[in-house]
Parts: sequence; structure tokens; C-alpha cells
Amino acid sequence: MNMSNSDGKDAARYHDLDALRAVAMLLGIALHGALSFVPFPWIVQDSQQNSAFGSFFFLVHGFRMPVFFVMSGFFTAMLWRRRGLFSTLKQRFLRVFLPCMAGLFLIVPLNHMAGEFALMQKGTAGSGSGLIALARGGDLQGVEAMLAQGTDANSQLEDQSSALHWAAVSNHREIVKALLAGGADVNIQFEDGGTALHWAAFFGEPETVELLLESGANPKLKNNKGETPLDTVLHPWGKEVAGIAGFLVEIMQLDAELAQIKSDRPAVITALGGRVPEAFTEVNPETPEEAKAATDAWIMGLFIKDIFGHLWFLWFLCWLVVGFSLYALLATVTRLKSLPGWLILSPLRYVWLVPLTLLPQLVMHSGGEQPGFGPDTSTGWLPFPHLLFYYAVFFFFGAFYHDAKGSGKGVGSRWWISLPLAIFVIFPLGMELSVTPTWSLEVIPEGLHHLCGSAVQVIFAWLMIFGLMGLFRVLCARERRWMRYISDSSYWLYLAHLPLILIAQSLVQDWALSPFLKFPLVCGSVTLVLLLSYQLFVRYTPIGTFLNGPRKRGIRALSSAD
Repeated sequence: MNMSNSDGKDAARYHDLDALRAVAMLLGIALHGALSFVPFPWIVQDSQQNSAFGSFFFLVHGFRMPVFFVMSGFFTAMLWRRRGLFSTLKQRFLRVFLPCMAGLFLIVPLNHMAGEFALMQKGTAGSGSGLIALARGGDLQGVEAMLAQGTDANSQLEDQSSALHWAAVSNHREIVKALLAGGADVNIQFEDGGTALHWAAFFGEPETVELLLESGANPKLKNNKGETPLDTVLHPWGKEVAGIAGFLVEIMQLDAELAQIKSDRPAVITALGGRVPEAFTEVNPETPEEAKAATDAWIMGLFIKDIFGHLWFLWFLCWLVVGFSLYALLATVTRLKSLPGWLILSPLRYVWLVPLTLLPQLVMHSGGEQPGFGPDTSTGWLPFPHLLFYYAVFFFFGAFYHDAKGSGKGVGSRWWISLPLAIFVIFPLGMELSVTPTWSLEVIPEGLHHLCGSAVQVIFAWLMIFGLMGLFRVLCARERRWMRYISDSSYWLYLAHLPLILIAQSLVQDWALSPFLKFPLVCGSVTLVLLLSYQLFVRYTPIGTFLNGPRKRGIRALSSAD
């Protein structure tokens, strides 16, 4: 970073961290590029898949975003120490908050448009997920087109939901008809055993219920709880049922109102051949308990609705900068220059870093109920507290590291040990414990299995971070112009790469090529387009000024996206 000290002299740029940032950004492109080659809830599913890409995804995902937060904390502390708190907040407002808000109206819609484009491409392995997305969105013409192309109407996602499930719960009756005509199994079951009839009944869709029954849906089929579709709607409407319905409406992002679900329950019961209880014969005004349940569901929606997409990093950074300002004020009052060096620079840092990051890691992946390696993601208006705390540990370590680094020392001096240990020992162990457990279930007691898996994940993240910092300090102590260029462009690459990835993946998904050829083709072409667009349309334009601050040709300037 070329930042000016108070004496007007240029401060030394951290070439090692520049290079690390550049590589981390390129790994982000590779990470998203790999998703189409594994059976993952991703819009594009390539016809040629290989499990190696799943391992690659988890390997990179386990440390990449923590690396970015460490560097963000480092450079935030650098800004504060050199320019003061007001200048720091101003810079972060201009270069982080405003681009984040602009991205909601520009980048996020582009992601959706790219996703729609990808869904409309004829895919072999990926056609099923595309059909489900179109059915969920109410695109009758798109559904009919994919069915005409030979798409399997019974394709299911990882949770076993099908296009028929989503069409039924969304009350898209014409799409339900089209799917059934296209060969959809009317009794296909979700992972909990629920059918489309279960979904339509619970969410108060009497006309869809009648359509499914006329099409041969079995009203006596039970889910894993032993409930028929009629049983699901006979539960008295109160705080518990209203709360469950409200939560599901938000998390499934359904266009439904609790009041409408409640009022349609008698009609659903009648359609299923049941007797409407007297308490259901008239719709009573909303009770305080129901109102609270609706409010609770709305609040939950602030956490779980996908608002920011891949821009969540910027939104998290805004929250963390606010937290940092409180720390800066406290440090100013107490005249704190830095934490004791041994807390940051010595191996004793693991003693407090691992437990702090372990606490939120234990909550991730539904408390260990779902397979996964690395952190979860939160894309709503409100970040999940445990995720914000998790990334705050990395962010503030970066800030503390900047202050402690005044001694000239750095972490990761034994990178030649920590990196191989993390990649070849810790990572495979983490995959065994958290993704595909086999022998570990017999060796480790059930009560300790999730704890061990979570501990291994956070140890992996810190080993990779410190190892990479040490490696890049050795390899990139001096400026490498091409690495510097990629680092300067990293903000643009971060914002714009995802829609290009989706388009590139969709164009090659049916090619009869090895995934090991398609993968570099997708990632390489996207990276080339991004770098060309950066040079031609961003670097010396108002867009570049908006993102990175003013830059003049031939003059190296600060990349303010740090």
C-alpha cells in the first residue's frame, strides 16, 4: 500500500500481503469455477464431474475468507495508526460501504441474470437443478422448454426436493400440471418423507391440493414423523404452528402470508376429506401470540434471506469496522499501542485463537448435523452473530498483528512445516471427521466427534493463514509487477467474477471434455476477461476511482479496497 505518513514520505508497501491477496482472489475464481463439477447445490452442474473438485473446494474454502479478514484487519489498523480514526472511517465508508450498496443494485441483479441465463442452457447433469429453479420461480415457459428437451421431471436436489414440491408450495398450478404431464411422480418424497401434497396442505393451498389429488396423489402417505397431509393441517393454529409456518415462509422465501395460510386451512381439510374442527369454522382475529410468531419470523428473515449474495464479505466488513472504531477509541483513551508481542507473534497465539474460533465453529453446519468443512455463510441484512464473531477473531488478529509487527517480526517462519501439515494431515483428517466419516465413527465417541471435527477445521484455517503469510514473506519480499497488478485489480475481480463464472460454466457444461480441461478453461477465460475489463473500463475510469480511489497513469497509487 502506498500510503503517506504524516511527514509526507511514502510508507513501505507490504508486497508479501499484496501477493497473498492476489492469490487468494484467484483462488476465489477457481473455487467458484470448481462448483459445477461436483454434486453441489449450484446453478450449473456440469455433465463431466469428479470428486477431486469437491476436495479442492473444501480445501480452499477452509482458509480463503479468513485470510481476507486477517488482511482487512491489518490494513484497517494501518489506516488508523497513520491517518487517524476519522480518516479510516471515511475511507471505509467510501471504498467499502458505498460499493456494497451499489452492488445491491448492480452486481446482485447481474448475478441473478447470469443465473437465469445458465438455467436456460441445455444441460445434462445440471438440467435437474435448472428445472427446479424455474418451477420455483414460476417460469412456465422455461419449465415446458426444459421438459421438451428431455429434462428429468423427477430430478431432486441434495435435500430431495423436486420441481413438483416447489411448484406445489408456491401455488404454481399450471407448472404442476406441466410437470405431471412431463412424467413427474406425484408422490415423490422430500428428505423428511413429505410429498408435494404435504407441502401444499401445510401452506394452505386448497386448489393445488385438489389438483394433486385428482392427479393421483396418495393422501394416506406418511412422512418420517408418521403424519399424512391431513395430519399436518389439523394441528391447532397457535404460537407453535404459526411460528413454524412463519419460519419456513422466510427460509424458503415463499410469497405467502400467515393470515392467508391460516384462513385457507379449513378448505384444505375439506379437500383432503377431513372434518373441519369447530375451532376452524371461523377465522378468528390474529392473537398476540400469532402476531409475535409473525414478528419473530420476520426478524429471522433479516438473517436468512439472501440479500447480498457473494457481496456478504463487504457487508461483514462494514460491521467489523464499526466494532474496530470502538476498539480504536478505547485504545486511544488507554494509550494502548499494541498487545504484548508474545500473544501475537509467538506460537502461544494458538492458545487463545483456537478456542475463540472453535466456539462459533461448533454452531456451524447445523451444529454438525450437516456435512461441511470450513465456515458457513450469512448473506442477510443481519449477520448471524456466531459468524460475525468468527470472522471478527480473524479481523482483530490482523489488526493486532499490524501493531505487533512494528518489531519487524512476522508469523509463519516455519511455513515449510505448517503448510504440509495442514494440507496433507489436518485437512484429510477434517474431511474424515466432518464430511465423509468412516473409521472415525468407531474410534471417537459420538459426543466428541463434532467437537473434534470443529477443532480440526479451525486449526487448519490458522495453520494455512500463518503458513501462507510466512511463505509469501519469503517469496514476495520484493515487488513483482504482475502480482501487484492482480492485487490492484482484486477488488474488481471480487465484484464481477461470479456472473462471468456462471455464464462460462453454462456454455461448456455439455461439452464432452474432461473436467480437468474444462476447469482451467473456465477459470482462465474468466480471469482474462476480468483483467481486460479492469484495464479498459475500470483502472483509469470513474469506476476505478469509486472503488480504489484516484489513480493517474504512470503513477502508482494506493488501492483503497484493502
